Order: sequence, then C-alpha cells, then structure tokens
Amino acid sequence: MKKIRAGVVTAAVVLVGPVPAALAHGGEQPPGPRVVAEGLDNPRQLNWDQKHRSLVVAEAGRGGDQCTEMGCAGPTGAVSLVERPWSRTPAVSTVAEGFISYAAPDGSFAVGANGADATDVRGEYIVAGYDPAGPPMQNGSLLVAGSSDEGEPYLFPYADLQAAEEELNPDGAQIESNPYATLFVDEDPKSSRDGYALVADAAANTVWKVEPDFSTQTEESPPEYEITAWAVWPTTVLPDGTDDPEGPAEFVPTSLAADAHGNVYVGGLGSERPGEASVVQFSAAGTELDRWDGFTAVTGVAVDDGYLYVSQLFGPTPPLPPGETPADEAPPTSGEVPGQVVVLHRHHEDAQRWAVDVPLPAGLAADGHGNVYAAVNSVAPAEGIAAGPENPVGTAVGGGAVWELDFSDAYRVDPVEPAEG
Repeated sequence: MKKIRAGVVTAAVVLVGPVPAALAHGGEQPPGPRVVAEGLDNPRQLNWDQKHRSLVVAEAGRGGDQCTEMGCAGPTGAVSLVERPWSRTPAVSTVAEGFISYAAPDGSFAVGANGADATDVRGEYIVAGYDPAGPPMQNGSLLVAGSSDEGEPYLFPYADLQAAEEELNPDGAQIESNPYATLFVDEDPKSSRDGYALVADAAANTVWKVEPDFSTQTEESPPEYEITAWAVWPTTVLPDGTDDPEGPAEFVPTSLAADAHGNVYVGGLGSERPGEASVVQFSAAGTELDRWDGFTAVTGVAVDDGYLYVSQLFGPTPPLPPGETPADEAPPTSGEVPGQVVVLHRHHEDAQRWAVDVPLPAGLAADGHGNVYAAVNSVAPAEGIAAGPENPVGTAVGGGAVWELDFSDAYRVDPVEPAEG
C-alpha cells in the first residue's frame, strides 16, 4: 500500500432530495454534526463493544521520539471507549495503550493501531497493528488486549500477519503487512472464546481469516491459530512497490463491517484514484455478493437497516502531492479540509447517493436507530495539524475526534467515473 496523500477537494453541486428520515436531527438540537469525543490521536476504525453501548475507537497514535529521516516511532497507539455516544455527555476512556505508532514529526499521518474490535469476552479487544515486542512497523500483527478480573492489563499476540504474508503472499507482490481494520465474528453469542477475526491488510491486498484454538492457550503462551486468505485482490503495482499510473488501480482493503445477516462489507482505497475505490459485499463464507464502485479513497464503511455508509478520505477527488502542479481539471485549493461520507440504499439498484462533508473521515459505525458516527480528522493528532509548508493537506486540520453525523443537509452526488488509462 502506498502512503496516503493529503490535500483538498471541492464539494459537489448541492441538490435537494430525500435522505433517511432517522438521520436528520430533530427536536432542539441544532443542525450539523455533534462532537461526541475529541482529543484523539489519528482515530481510525470504529466498532461497538459487547453490549453495543460504547464505541470502540482505534487510535493509531502520534509516533514518538525514535526518529529517522522517514518519521518518528513510539508506543503511543491506543484503544479508547466512547460510552453512550448518543447521550448528552459521553464518557471517554482509554482501555488499552502502548501500541507501536509511526508518524510524521508533528504526529500526523500515523500508522499503528489502525483497527480494533471487541471480542466475545467482556473488556477484551482485538487490535490490528504491530507487535510492540518486534521492530517498529516491520511485523504486522493482530493483538489481544484487555484486563483481568483483578484489573490487571494484559496483551498477547493473536496472529503474526507478517509471517502469514511471508509464507502465503496471496497477491504475489512485495512482502509487506499493514493491518488496517479488524472485525470479530462471534459464532455463538451464548458462549465465549469461540469466534474468529477478519483483518483487512492493506499492504497484502488481502483480508485474512484468523481462527484461534483457545484450547491450546496456557498461562505462559497464547493460543495456536490458523490463518488463511479469506479474500484477495490482485496486485497492479510496479516491482519497486510504487503505483503504475498507466495500469489498473489496486483495491487495497482498508475497512470492514458486517450486517445483521453476517454478510461482510470491505472498503478499498483504490490507489487513491478518483472513482477507482469500491465497497464489496461478501457472504460470511467469503463469496462475493454485491459491489458498489465509483468511490475515491474509501477508509470506512458501515451498514444500518438498508443503508450503506462510506467514508471518502479526501472526498470525490484526491489531491496531488505537495510540489506538483495540478492539472486543469484538478480542484483549486479552497482552504477547507477535504472529506465526505456518502450514504446509499444498498438494496436499490443504481441507488441515489447522498453526501455530507466530513473532514478526513475514517471509521464509521451505525447503531441501528439512525445514529451514525465517524472518526474525523483521522490523520491528525489530538491538537491537529498546523498550516504551513510541511502540511500536505494545504490548510490547518483540527484534532482527531468522533462525530455524530447529521444528514439533513446532504447533497446528491454521482459515482465518479474513473479516468481512462
């Protein structure tokens, strides 16, 4: 997976039309999004806890003091909980911390604990990131973090994704693991320690299935597990790992969600090219069922009733990297932070798409009652990114946060047609 670039986009033409009624704020609450948590470092995936009452937030961290020319590393990644996010004053707490993070010197654009989900054990979470016991950013792993009944924290490796990539290399490209999202699948809600995990590995172009055998776990060692490639997309990059601008875009899975029937939705970055990103629906067994194309740089997905929600990190058009002269058709710098969340009815053929502007969104979560939450400013540390020549976004960015979205002012958008190669 290439490094995510940042920049600005222009909004699509605003049109008037229907959106899901439950998504528009009512009563005395003013229109617009509502901040439910702030002060987060590079917030990414959102999920629900075991009781579906708290949001699980993966924070990729802010790097650290181990710096090289490429950036800075440190144990600043975390998993946080936002309790009762629909309430007037949601409580925010850190439930696991110390995960390896790699970021720019100002703490922006971090890579680390990108994904997190609750397991079927109360107070326990699976984390898609890197093993703190290994070299920074060279050992993609799935970890388990939690607290014992006595309140003692624990952390143990759940699966070595880098080893699986080295052994299997499903996409046949460079050997690299960058776990970006995870989804815990509870096979029997009436019992514990019986589920498995899916992991979207952006660098491997693969969704891994990790099936642990907890009967082999002891106090001294983690459980044995089987890891298989659940879904794979072909590589299209050049041998040096860079994107071939003349070739097809890579899928690059970044996000996972499931519906009430066990179907799994996978969002892809699409090489950050306009219209080249997609969301694919699979059965629980991994059979492709449906597909929605025409997105750009998908970094989050969620489903609720008949609706599909999709985060576009930069909005409909990704920016060019700093220093490059934009093409005539590229959007001008507007001074606004880019990003969109798009909603469509997933059971309707050629469904209309509606969007709201959300700054640099990533993970999404829907609660089944019409409330939709998004991780915003997802490439920024808690204090945000200052404007300046080193800021690739082109304008100042606020700190990492979670918002409850308001679709009452949503505007119509069309799928973006990919450029001809």
